[in-house]
Amino acid sequence: MTEIIKIDSKNYANSINKCAETIKAGGTVVFPTETVYGLGADAFNPDACKKIFVAKNRPADNPLIVHISNMDMLHSVAYIDEDLRDKMKNIWPSPLTLLLKKKDTVPDIVSAGLDTVCIRFPDNQIALDLISASGPIAAPSANISTRPSIVDSETAIRELDGRVDAIIDAGRVKYGVESTIIDCTVKPYRLLRAGAFTLEDIESMIGPVYVDPLARGYNQSSVALTPGLKYRHYAPSKKMFLIENEDEFIKFISSGDARDFLILCSEKNSHYASGETLVLGDDIYEVAHNLFYDFRILDKSGKKYGVIQSFPESGIGFAVMNRIRKASFLIIKDKENIDKIYKVLNEA
Repeated sequence: MTEIIKIDSKNYANSINKCAETIKAGGTVVFPTETVYGLGADAFNPDACKKIFVAKNRPADNPLIVHISNMDMLHSVAYIDEDLRDKMKNIWPSPLTLLLKKKDTVPDIVSAGLDTVCIRFPDNQIALDLISASGPIAAPSANISTRPSIVDSETAIRELDGRVDAIIDAGRVKYGVESTIIDCTVKPYRLLRAGAFTLEDIESMIGPVYVDPLARGYNQSSVALTPGLKYRHYAPSKKMFLIENEDEFIKFISSGDARDFLILCSEKNSHYASGETLVLGDDIYEVAHNLFYDFRILDKSGKKYGVIQSFPESGIGFAVMNRIRKASFLIIKDKENIDKIYKVLNEA
């Protein structure tokens, strides 16, 4: 049976300690970070980490991220050169994950048998206090595999009750998209997954970074070096269509062809819609905050399909577009491809 642990000022220390004891005893705990909710277990306990894969229906070749709360923990799980370590002291805690060479202390189940491991130092006090009390925690996002990541405790309870040992009930998270991942085993460093820590900030603090084409979200990798690379992610259960050309998006949503679609868009574009809309926001951070939450609203809606616009790819918009592309059943890149929507609908 899953224990739901409500966090408030009166029971904070006891709640954190209770969850830490669950982790140290080989159990699983769903906890908030600044990006999304994570599903965690003792990073050094392979049997405990196996429970994560079972609870999520997660493929065994999809590695986990090890969460730390201080630099001493980093040295217990991975190798890092002195220059990068000194830079990270000024960057962490933050939504930036590093792919590093792992130490033998990290079980193969955590790294999916690879010689690398993802390391994250989250910027969330609940997460940091839990990790400090329990030791390093291995955790992916707390959703069932392929589903949208979980950004609020209500959804975590609904989706994972009965699958895990404990869920921390702490409301909505700050960002709403996962951490950024850079591969630090190569030079120049390589951006593998766009996330809440922007590319612009990375390069201003660390230096030039090679942007792997996979980071744009159009394609999947044949090997899961990190979470978010190999498998289709973040998708609502209903088919969602992305129309990247704004003029074509407006033309489609203003026509009768959109009657079976829930329209996910900005406030500005919602005024063109002939049908039901779900406004993601106009500020790109608001869009990121609402994205996965609204994917789940699409699934609960009475509409057969979803259609979503594109957003500028600067700042956190890079991560937003990565998630939208990975979640979309079909991507319409230009106006010549708009007929693909009708072909799919006619075949349904």
